[in-house]
Amino acid sequence: MIIGAMNDPRKKLADEIMLAGELSFDYIEVTVQAPTATPEIISRNRKEIFDALKSYNLGVLAHMPWYFPLSHPYASMQEASNREFSRAIEAAASLGAKKFTLHTDINPVPMIDREKIAENTVATLKFLNKKGREHGVDILVENINARSFSIREFRQLFSEVDIGMTLDIGHAQTSRGEGFDAYWKAFAPRVRHMHMHDNKTGEDDHLPLFAGRIEWQKIMPQIKEKYNESITLEIHASDPHYLAYSKQRLEEMWFGKKKAAEDRDYIYPKG
Repeated sequence: MIIGAMNDPRKKLADEIMLAGELSFDYIEVTVQAPTATPEIISRNRKEIFDALKSYNLGVLAHMPWYFPLSHPYASMQEASNREFSRAIEAAASLGAKKFTLHTDINPVPMIDREKIAENTVATLKFLNKKGREHGVDILVENINARSFSIREFRQLFSEVDIGMTLDIGHAQTSRGEGFDAYWKAFAPRVRHMHMHDNKTGEDDHLPLFAGRIEWQKIMPQIKEKYNESITLEIHASDPHYLAYSKQRLEEMWFGKKKAAEDRDYIYPKG
């Protein structure tokens, strides 16, 4: 299991990479989006970004802009979105990213049948999956909530597109999220990446681990039984100490307190 952090797209990417390195993360999940990490900015600052990555030996995953549509009812609008998706994939590949997560649409058009939204989503993901494979990038689709895309609709999607899932546990545990247990039962073999953050089981709060009501001690043994890949801590807090604390708690749950403490002592030897 490797642990990563996500950059704040409002801040300079190289600075966010260095912060992740100082906190001893294994990788950074780059949000390829405005205002500071568009494909153009990444291309222009590629050397600076690579220097920061190399200085901390950090890996790279990537994340699409959450507001790009997958199922727009206007074909011309979806084609424009797909061009931007494609440019984002190319930018991520240029940094060495092997996994690229995108969201299903958060607010599907209410006047369009859900069956049509699902059909459009499948068509877009077939296109993006092919584009990702051309660049050596594994395209993954992330759960939001049942209003966006339900478990039933994900089953349909996976029956038509050979694509993996990013399981966002915080999203699954919101009031409209259908629950971690249901997602895990349905899609555990499909999960190739995870996002973790806490909430009060109502809204999508993106709190530090154990700052909300998600029962991590109950969930974690189920995850460890079947999963051993990348986990990004998607903590929306201005103070990086909350991110560091969440990393420590995740390591303690995964490796045990003794092993986690030994690893920290090795990384941060006492003088």
